[in-house]
Amino acid sequence: MKYIVLLIVPFLFFSCTSTSKVYNDGYITYAPLKLTDEEKQIVRQSVERQNEQYHPEGKMLVRELNGWNYHTDAESGRYHHVRSSFQYAVAMLDLGDPQYRQRAFDVIAKTISLQDIDPESKSCGVWPYYEEEPLSTKKSPIDYNWADFNAVSLLDIYMGHKDIIPSELLKKIEDALILAAKAVQKRNVGMGYTNIAIMGTYVTYVVSHLFDLPEMKDYAVARLQKFYDYTLEKKGFSEYNSPTYTIVALDELDRMKRHIVEPEARKIIDALYIIGWEIIATHYHKPSGQWAGPHSRSYNTLLHSSVAGIFHSASDGRIDLGYRDERYDVKIKHRIPEQLLPYFLAPVYPRIQRDVFENASPKITGVSYLTDNYALSSVNRSNMWNQRRPFLAYWGSPEKPSYLQLRYLHDFFDMAVGTWFSAQKDNTVLAAIIFTTNGGDKHNSIDVIKDGKFQAEDLRLRFEFGNTDVSKLALPAKNNDPFSFNINGLQFNICLYRSTFGKYKGYWEKGSDQVASWIDFVLYSGDETEIDLEAMYDAILGFSFCISAAGDSTPEENVKYAVKDGILVAEWNGLRVSVPVKPDKKPGNL
Repeated sequence: MKYIVLLIVPFLFFSCTSTSKVYNDGYITYAPLKLTDEEKQIVRQSVERQNEQYHPEGKMLVRELNGWNYHTDAESGRYHHVRSSFQYAVAMLDLGDPQYRQRAFDVIAKTISLQDIDPESKSCGVWPYYEEEPLSTKKSPIDYNWADFNAVSLLDIYMGHKDIIPSELLKKIEDALILAAKAVQKRNVGMGYTNIAIMGTYVTYVVSHLFDLPEMKDYAVARLQKFYDYTLEKKGFSEYNSPTYTIVALDELDRMKRHIVEPEARKIIDALYIIGWEIIATHYHKPSGQWAGPHSRSYNTLLHSSVAGIFHSASDGRIDLGYRDERYDVKIKHRIPEQLLPYFLAPVYPRIQRDVFENASPKITGVSYLTDNYALSSVNRSNMWNQRRPFLAYWGSPEKPSYLQLRYLHDFFDMAVGTWFSAQKDNTVLAAIIFTTNGGDKHNSIDVIKDGKFQAEDLRLRFEFGNTDVSKLALPAKNNDPFSFNINGLQFNICLYRSTFGKYKGYWEKGSDQVASWIDFVLYSGDETEIDLEAMYDAILGFSFCISAAGDSTPEENVKYAVKDGILVAEWNGLRVSVPVKPDKKPGNL
């Protein structure tokens, strides 16, 4: 992918913001907030929704927990939530309604008070998720990102509403911002953590200039340059092609574009902004209105309505998927670079999008084959964590998009010990899933299994079809028989050419619910039992896949494979995959 670097020094931003507040050395600006009637209505609706969660005695928003969470000890109950409380305060002040002013001040004061201010603490400057789980007694991992996220909200409060904030509270905000920025600098997150790398750069850059912190100024400038160089070297963001984190990155870059006016920094920020939009544009599939894979991290397999809203507003309404949500932070105003609009408005198909996501060994590459009927994508190596999308197909229309997603489920929750390898040529994919003895269970790294052992009542490989009913299709007569079917004018061909999992033989099963249907290969289902991956000599799920418009020719040959010295080599349709069959430790870059 070739990226365009802007060389135009953006002096126009000074004249465009002549009524803005200019801070300290002139490197930071903040335009007075002037909301349109429509924007005020969006903010008002957001505030009114959040009013229902406001706890007057606790002076924070409360959140109901139901089930396991990555970074909290608690699994159920009502808890006072830090990040949303800060965002609530921002919205109330942005609305400018006097009736909310004192409530906003109360929320800010209370929520700031939960910050770790102990200079001897590793988490000094960071906030907990909830008031009820202070960092000093927390058992689950601390989320150090909370210094970055909450500092962004406090900067909106400080720069946008400084003139009306009581002096005592203003001093608390200043102190909290400096502590949070120092925590960000101390952590010095790697450039591969895209959204936090950008967000922390924004926080340290702005805070250092607002409060004249020379060492932090130097750090922030160097960090911005480092992230830019890193991104150019990788030809994109480490969290590659992520519908979740590419948007977060663009949001933060938009924030930088609004507030940072130093010319050299602006050249870098503008260039990074174009890179973010180019990632989206080259993977956008107009027929289905979806963001084609493969995705390193995604929270929703179908495009979220808020992203559809971004596409609509960033194109002046030219991209209309028939549904959208307006975002509550109306200050963020994206604009698709003009040279990228043809990808959204007048794409030429079929087209193959090839990406190198990781150039260092082991190399990670992605392929997306986009046609007028469907988009099929895969990455050559990944794992089956619930935020990964290593194998994905879209078809249908923006009004009713459909998808096929592959999942490996442990007690019906995606399990990250499944490790993915594949090769793709146009509309065909040859794949193999092997298993890691020290991989994650529900999370990629937080809850790793030990010694290859875990308890399970159910294990299965799922071919999940969203907005499509396959529950009436005939299942293969034998585990490794190829099968094909036609749905929505498309033909699907699948063959599970090898299915070994220790002593477990497996069988096919199908099902559906209100939003999806599926064809499952069940490895185990029954009473809770211990699964010991280290004791297995042979554990692999290999399959071939082809999607085509109904009536088009498809590969006729079967997959040929052999196992020698513990290595399976499979070949089909000019594709080749080679993997070890015995479960082992987690490979690198996963």
